[in-house]
Amino acid sequence: MIGARRLGWTVVLGALAVPWASVPSAGAGAVDAPRVLVLSLPTLAWDDLYRGDTPAIDDLLGESAVGAMSVRNVLPETDAADGYAAMSAGTRARGVPISGQVLEPEEDYFGTPARTIFMRHNGFQTETGLLAFGRPALVERNNGLDYDADVGALGQALADAGIPRAAVANADGFVQGRGGTLLRDAPYQRAAASSLMDERGWVPAGAVTRDLLEEDPAAPFGVRYAPDAVMAAFSEAWAAGGVVLVEGSDLARVDRYLPLTTSAHRMVLRRNALRATDALVARMLKSVDRERDTVLVVAPYHRSGVIHLTVAGLRAPGQAPGLLQSGSTRRSGLVTLVDVAPTVLDLVGLDRPASMEGRRFERSAGGAETGEARAGDLAQIDEASQYRDRMVVPVAIVFSVLQAGLWIGAAVAVRTGGARARRRVGTAALAMLAYLPATYLAGLVSFAEAPAPAYWFFVGGVASVLAILATVAGGRRALDPLLLCLGLVFGLLAADMVMGAPLQMNTVFGYSPTVGGRFAGMGNLAYGQFAAAAFLLCGLLTRRLSGRTFGTAIAFSVLVVAILIDGMPFWGSDVGGVLAFVPAVGVTAARLLGRRVRWRSVALWVTASAAVVGFFAALDLSRRGDRRTHLGRLVEAVADQGLGPFETVASRKLGANLAVITSSVWTAMVPIGLACIVYLLWRAPGQVRSIRDTIQESLAGLAVVGFLGFALNDSGIAVPGLMLGVVNASLVYLTVRTLPAEPAP
Repeated sequence: MIGARRLGWTVVLGALAVPWASVPSAGAGAVDAPRVLVLSLPTLAWDDLYRGDTPAIDDLLGESAVGAMSVRNVLPETDAADGYAAMSAGTRARGVPISGQVLEPEEDYFGTPARTIFMRHNGFQTETGLLAFGRPALVERNNGLDYDADVGALGQALADAGIPRAAVANADGFVQGRGGTLLRDAPYQRAAASSLMDERGWVPAGAVTRDLLEEDPAAPFGVRYAPDAVMAAFSEAWAAGGVVLVEGSDLARVDRYLPLTTSAHRMVLRRNALRATDALVARMLKSVDRERDTVLVVAPYHRSGVIHLTVAGLRAPGQAPGLLQSGSTRRSGLVTLVDVAPTVLDLVGLDRPASMEGRRFERSAGGAETGEARAGDLAQIDEASQYRDRMVVPVAIVFSVLQAGLWIGAAVAVRTGGARARRRVGTAALAMLAYLPATYLAGLVSFAEAPAPAYWFFVGGVASVLAILATVAGGRRALDPLLLCLGLVFGLLAADMVMGAPLQMNTVFGYSPTVGGRFAGMGNLAYGQFAAAAFLLCGLLTRRLSGRTFGTAIAFSVLVVAILIDGMPFWGSDVGGVLAFVPAVGVTAARLLGRRVRWRSVALWVTASAAVVGFFAALDLSRRGDRRTHLGRLVEAVADQGLGPFETVASRKLGANLAVITSSVWTAMVPIGLACIVYLLWRAPGQVRSIRDTIQESLAGLAVVGFLGFALNDSGIAVPGLMLGVVNASLVYLTVRTLPAEPAP
C-alpha cells in the first residue's frame, strides 16, 4: 500500500533547540533520522480530554506545548475539505466537494484504475503513492477568492527539499438510500491526505484504501478503523522518515454520522471513537523516539454545527511543556489553522513560502504547571469565546434600543422642562456611556455557566454605579460628569492596549478567537468607541480649559495619544484606524487654530497619514519576523511579491465592508442617531446652538473619522455605529444638562 521507494531517504527534523545546517543527501541513514508525526484528530476540543477516555493523548499533550486553535477559515464554519485545504496552503482556503477523492493508483475508480484517469487529467503517471483528484478544482476555486491561496504549497515545499511525506487516512462511510446516499456523502472521504499533496496533486507515500477499515455494525456507517492495518501503513511510512500525517478518521466518521442519531447515542458513538483513536495513538507513540522525533497534534476543523476552538500541541526534543502561540495571534495559548503548514516546514528546517500567511507555532512563557490544568484553562477560553459569540447580537440590540429610549426620555424632558427629569435623563445618558466599559469589565468574570440574567445585572449595575459616581464627582459643573465618563471610555481602552489588550479578548465589543478576525490589539468595535471619545474629549476639554495656559495643547494631546495607542505595533496595531485618525486630527487642528481647510491641507493630511503608517510599519519590520503584526507582514509580502498582496487585502476588506452593511446589527444605529439629531434640530434649536458652541472643535473631526473608519475597516458600518452610540449619549447629556455658554473659569 505504501510506496516509499520514490524518494531517497532524507534527514528531516532536528531538535528545536539545534538549528539545521543542511538536509543530508539521499541514503544518509534515513532509519535513524528524526521524523515529524502529524496527528490529525478532527473535531477534538479541549473539553474532550482528561475524562478517562484518552489517557495516551492526555499524556502526550501533558508533555507538549499546547494551545487552543482557531480553525476559522473563509467561512464561519470549517469542514474537512476547508480545513485540509487551509493546512495545504498555509493560508485561508476553500475546499471542494471532491476534496476527499484521494486514491491509490491501483484503486478502482468507477470501473477504471485511478492511475489511468489521473494520468489522463494531470499529465503524469505514477506507480505508487496517493493521487488527489480534487486538486484542479481546488486551484480553480481558490483562484476566485481574495486570499491568494496556493493549495499544495506545503507538499511542494517538502518535495522541493527532497523530504519524504506520507498520509494515512480513510474517513469513508455512507448509507445507501432508495434515492441515493443519505447525507449526500461522496464515496470517498480522504481529504486529510490532500494536505500533503504537491502542485501535481501527488503524495508519494501513504495509505487511504478501504483496507484500513473493518466492519462494525455498532460503528458509524458500519465501519471503523482496522487498528492492525493502520499500524502497518503507519510503520512503513514512519520507517522512511520525513513528515507522516495520520488522521484519527473514526472521529471524522462520527461527526458526519451525527444527523442520523439521537443525542444520547451521539455521546456513545463519540466516546467510543475517542477511545479507539486514543488506543491507536498509544500504539503509534511506541514507535516515536521522544529524544529525536517530533509529534504535532492538530484538529483541523470543529464539530458540525458547533463553532469551537480545537486542540493543538507540539512535543519536540528539548522543548519543555507549556503554552503555544504564533505570530498570527501574538497571544499566549492561541494559534490558528493556517499556522500548521509553516510549523511543519519550520520543524524540518525549511523557510515558509511567501504565499503562506500563517506563522510557526512557538512555545510562550507562562501556563499552568500540569497538562490537565493547562487543558482546563484552554477549555475555559473556548467556553468564554462561544459565550461571547452568543452574546454579541443581544448586547448590541439592547444598546441600540436603549439609545432610542434615551432620546425619547430627552424629548420628554426638554418638552416638560422639569429640572429633576433633566437630571435623571442626564444620569441615564452617562450610564449609557458607562455601559461600554462595563462590557469590557464583564470579561473579568466568567458568565458562561452563570444564570442568564447574571451578565445583564452585572453590566447594568456597573454602568449605573459609574454614572452616579461621575455625577457626584463632577460636582456643580455640568461638563465634568460627561468628561469623566468619556475619559473612562477612552482611558480604559488605552490602558487595555498598553497592557496587551486582555479586556478585548472574549468580550462583546472586543473579539473572539472563534471568529478569528483579530487576536491582539484594538478591534474595530473598540476603535469606534475610542475614536468618538477621543474627539469629544478634545472638544470638551478645549471648552472646559479655555482661558487657561496650554488648555488647547492639553486637549489636542488626547488625539496624539490616541494615534500612538491605536497605531503602535505592540499596542493597537490598527492600520485602518490610523489612516482615519490622522486626517481627522488635521481637520480638528485647523479648527482649533482657526484656519480654513484647503485642498493643499487635504493633500498634506493624506501625506501625513502615509508617513505615520510608514513609521509604524518600519517599527514593526524592525522586530523579529514572528512578532510582526499584519502591517509588517503586508509590507513584507509586498516586498516579496509586488502589489498583489496589497490588492488582495484591499479587495477582501472592500467585499467584507459592503457585505456587513446588510447583515450588521449596527446598521440600525445610523438611522437612529440621525433621526435623533434631526429631532433635536427641530425641537430644541437653543440647545443645538449651545451644543455646537460646546463641541464645535470636535464636529468636523468626528465626521471625518466616522466616514474614513467606515471606509477603511472591514467591519464597515459597525465603526460609525459605535461612534454614534457614544456621540448620541453625549448629545443627550448636553441637551438636558447644559444651558447656553457657561462662563469661562
